This record gives sequence, structure tokens and C-alpha cells, in this order.
Amino acid sequence: MNPNEDPLEVFQFKAGDYFGELALLKNQKRAASIKATTSLDVVELDRDSFKRLCGPLEDILKRNEERYANFMKK
Repeated sequence: MNPNEDPLEVFQFKAGDYFGELALLKNQKRAASIKATTSLDVVELDRDSFKRLCGPLEDILKRNEERYANFMKK
């Protein structure tokens, strides 16, 4: 995001949702920032922990990449 642009709300997460998995899968920077508007609990994982815990789910998580790409085209 350009620091001169106003933030744009594109999604509202609910309990059990996750974000940042593509950055971990591809070892890249996040494509977006998240701002909490209520109190919440979060879990943070580094890439090695993510791969160790979620490695078997990697193909499933990669399916989201196309969905995200289509969203970013809008």
C-alpha cells in the first residue's frame, strides 16, 4: 500500500479466520496489513514453525492464491 493512500477495507475477519499464509508459503512480504477494531487473540508463527505445523496443508492453502489474485484485480 502506498503510504499516501487512505487504507481500504477489503475484508472483515471472523473467529477462526487466518491471514498471511501466502507470505509464509512463498517466503515473501505480506500483501496487506490488518487492523483490529475489537479485542482479539492472535497466534503468530515464523516461517519454519508454519512449515512444520502446516506443511501437509500447503497445497490446500495455495489454492487460496488464485482467489486472492482475482480479488486484487478488482
